[in-house]
Amino acid sequence: MSGQCRWTCFDVQGGDATVGETLRAGLIGCGNLGRVHTEVLQELDGMDMVAFCDVDLERARAFQAQYGGQRATDDPDDLFRDETLDAVYICTWHDTHAELCIRAAEAGKHIMVEKPLALTVDECRAVGEAVARSGVKLMTAFKMRYFDMVLKAKALIPHPLLVTMQMMDNPWDPSGWASDPHKGGGNVLSQGCHSCDILRFVADSDPVEVYAVGDNYYTPTGVIDNLTATFRFANGTAGSWVQGDANCPPLTSKFFMQIFAQGESITLSDRLCTLTYHKYGQEPQVFRGAETGFVEENRAFVDSLLNDTPPAIDHVDGLMATLMVLQAFNSIRSGQPEPIAAIAQAYAT
Repeated sequence: MSGQCRWTCFDVQGGDATVGETLRAGLIGCGNLGRVHTEVLQELDGMDMVAFCDVDLERARAFQAQYGGQRATDDPDDLFRDETLDAVYICTWHDTHAELCIRAAEAGKHIMVEKPLALTVDECRAVGEAVARSGVKLMTAFKMRYFDMVLKAKALIPHPLLVTMQMMDNPWDPSGWASDPHKGGGNVLSQGCHSCDILRFVADSDPVEVYAVGDNYYTPTGVIDNLTATFRFANGTAGSWVQGDANCPPLTSKFFMQIFAQGESITLSDRLCTLTYHKYGQEPQVFRGAETGFVEENRAFVDSLLNDTPPAIDHVDGLMATLMVLQAFNSIRSGQPEPIAAIAQAYAT
């Protein structure tokens, strides 16, 4: 994570830094995640949330009344045109992420976007191209990278041989927007991008290919609702991923990870908050943490803007997580392993 902030704010169009100024952000999407980010920024130095936008104008006004600020609107262009805003937070339905990210980049606004970056690889690429053209910074909100026990696991076993990640939820409401294949993508894409990102993070390598088995077993919207997949990473690490909403298992909990090296293992249970480390021939060690992440990812985003450094989790990370999920879907349909690295390389050129 980034170190202490340098208290400067820079002009998004490339002007001189202004010492002592606080960054100003606008929120698009006044739902639960937008509320979390707003409340976190109230606890952090360096950035204030001063504008609120939602398709429901009354909801935006309610956020302004509760958290202060200077603007409430139902038109994102009001935020994009506001030259006093340095950044925007995009916490909307998933199918709107790409368009809003591109418009924000073209307006010169730095971007914190909730996961997934986008629902298709083409959209992820278009976002990346817009970011590159404009020179703004984009951070994809993968908060699980900042779980304290995940970071401890990486420190204990930095070069794993095998990594398994399981995220099994209770059944989602099939009538909800997140279950809609076009608006939210369904559970396996919506939350599976978290699983894939954390697999790639812990493996410390990019995936080469994936083989997956799964199906649309019961969700009436037709989305793939449960799967298991195996990834081959470029450094030789093997990754296993289980995702779905058949049932949340009480013993392992919704989030469950295991990491193996020669003579060593780590089990992360209790929503990745309890770490059990075992070295062959020794007694297990148990460490307990908390579901950190929101504060840390926001601090990292603010630090990257204040210090003019690359975001800790950028649009490439967002693209890779979406690509891993979608290629697993393609493997289910084809019955064959599907490439990841070759596609990622093609989109990077």
